[in-house]
Amino acid sequence: MIKTNFVNLIIVVIILFTTTCGKGFDDCHDSMYLENKSSSTIYYASTLKDGFLNYDPSSPTHATDYKIEAGKTRKIRIGITLSCWEQVMKSAEGYIYIYVYDAVRLEAEGWSNVKDKPLKKYSLKTNQLSEMEWRVTYP
Repeated sequence: MIKTNFVNLIIVVIILFTTTCGKGFDDCHDSMYLENKSSSTIYYASTLKDGFLNYDPSSPTHATDYKIEAGKTRKIRIGITLSCWEQVMKSAEGYIYIYVYDAVRLEAEGWSNVKDKPLKKYSLKTNQLSEMEWRVTYP
């Protein structure tokens, strides 16, 4: 299963590097944002494949990019540099999945104990993101 997910991810990356954003898309967005309107600090994990949570957002390597203080906004990352979210999502079954976690709980209990218990899971298509002006708001 993990091997299949990894192969799918590699295929998406290859497609990204061999095509350009302008083909078939009237408007391309290179940025998407997650706004934390809660009163607590959160972490998020994002993926193009549902359930493919292959990194700990609270690890020292990732925390700088995936931790969002209360009232702050951060650019959503998926591990590769993007020129067009629409193209990436079309190549990857049409969705982006964003999982939101309570920072205190994640740091106390660890990724392996919390990753399957997000506070919120977003399953978003490009048309939904367009309506949201490419800003996802939690909660």
